[in-house]
Amino acid sequence: MFNMLKKPYYFDLDGVLADFNGEINAVERFEQEKDFFFNLKPIKKNLDEVKKLINNNNIVYIITASPNARCDNDKVHWLRKYLPEIQRKNIIILRNGQSKVKFMRSRHGILMDDYSKNCREWITKRGNTSCKITIEFDVQYYLKQL
Repeated sequence: MFNMLKKPYYFDLDGVLADFNGEINAVERFEQEKDFFFNLKPIKKNLDEVKKLINNNNIVYIITASPNARCDNDKVHWLRKYLPEIQRKNIIILRNGQSKVKFMRSRHGILMDDYSKNCREWITKRGNTSCKITIEFDVQYYLKQL
């Protein structure tokens, strides 16, 4: 049974579910290189935790920034390959530099992101929680704390 008190989860894609940081010269390559995002390796342990949340009837969104429509397409295809459980309507793509908190589709939410600025902005909205994902503090670590 769905618990109405549960907050929805919002997961960043690059650096949280897909290994953007493991790519050589990623920052220089991602805007121009065809299929760059689609070819990113999954961060399996974090992806597995997201799948568990979805399978346990939690509301899960993917919220990711992208420089252009080609990269948007790459990201959606990556998600279809590695996270087919996520519905397209729960994938939120915004442009680089835009604030993720402005694209929320719920009143409150829990953000899991590897970018400190996104985490700081997220908690400016009352009732929100953010978790900074790193190698040491992965998705599973935070889910045990919540």
